[in-house]
Amino acid sequence: MSVGIRTVKAPAGDAEEDMTMPDSYGSAGASARARYRTLQTVGRTRRLLVLLAVAVIVGGLVAWLSIVWLGLIAAALSCLIIVVRRRRTHTPAAAWRKGAAGERATARRLRTLELAGYTVLHDLAIPHSNANIDHLVIGPTGVFVIDSKKWHRRTTVRAATGTLWIGRTPINAVVRPVLFEVRRAGEVLSQATGRHVEVLAVIAVHGPRLPRYRAITAHGVTLLRATRLVGWITRHPHRYDTAEVSTLTTAATTHLPPYARAPKLPGP
Repeated sequence: MSVGIRTVKAPAGDAEEDMTMPDSYGSAGASARARYRTLQTVGRTRRLLVLLAVAVIVGGLVAWLSIVWLGLIAAALSCLIIVVRRRRTHTPAAAWRKGAAGERATARRLRTLELAGYTVLHDLAIPHSNANIDHLVIGPTGVFVIDSKKWHRRTTVRAATGTLWIGRTPINAVVRPVLFEVRRAGEVLSQATGRHVEVLAVIAVHGPRLPRYRAITAHGVTLLRATRLVGWITRHPHRYDTAEVSTLTTAATTHLPPYARAPKLPGP
């Protein structure tokens, strides 16, 4: 894959050096959007057949009991009700669409980091896996794997029975995939650079009212409002200079390709 390169000013203190960064590498939410379209296409024929069957049954029954034009109105109203109810129902396709929207929203917030000497990559494939990394940030304060979550605004975060719950989901189920992504990203970058690379994990949450001034940490993964993400990253102590950030960026773009262009493993 060809990646455009642009020059970004180094942060204060490294004024003598400029850093080359990928101009566009991966597209935020691309794989989630693709999955959403696939599910929509698969179910479209079935949905149309259901609508047609309902329209014929309801419209025919009303027309038989009264008059034809009332039957047509009844058929149209029944189809409209089904469409509206489906839009309000949580479906796998809707979940993927919402996930893609969350990733795009996070990507917009991360743009400001690029002006401060950070590399921001989106929707990366993990070698030998069908999993993907929503966002990878490499900069002076470290390497961060960011997972985007767009949850309903009424989703609650509470402690009960010795664990933390996100709505009805235990925190373990939420952070487990992120921990896998962090471990693999660390292994790939460490092997490529010949030095140990620590990768930090964070979940950027859109929707629920998480604590405003503190983050939630579970099993080494930080959950915080997406609005606090950039500040949380930049407040970490500096650990890499411009040359090291450039080296890590080269390793990431070489060994963690955009998910949409990476070969997929066969399904089960």
